[in-house]
Amino acid sequence: MTNSPLGYPTNDAIRVTTQLNLINIGNAQIITIPGEALPNIGYYLKRKMRGEHNLLFGLTNDAFGYILTKVDWGSFKRYDYVSRTSLGEMTGEIYIDEALKLVAACPAPEKLRQ
Repeated sequence: MTNSPLGYPTNDAIRVTTQLNLINIGNAQIITIPGEALPNIGYYLKRKMRGEHNLLFGLTNDAFGYILTKVDWGSFKRYDYVSRTSLGEMTGEIYIDEALKLVAACPAPEKLRQ
């Protein structure tokens, strides 16, 4: 964060704080992502969410670059740029853990009557 051109206000050079939101609308569940998550993160979270229709809204609340898992970080040449524009190797794992805590803590969306 010290070398970031964003000038993000922080008292900790290795940590950032952001806000995640979980919204239930009818039988849909939505989680926000403070950046652009790679597809495998989205597929995994959608399987763990509790709505009949699960949605992820990227680049919401913040735009912290790409979010990728530890195993994707610098894994091959195509991901060099993605890795450089990410907050770090553990960003995906941290985001997934926090998003799943939010899913567990919030009530499940209502089931619609047929």
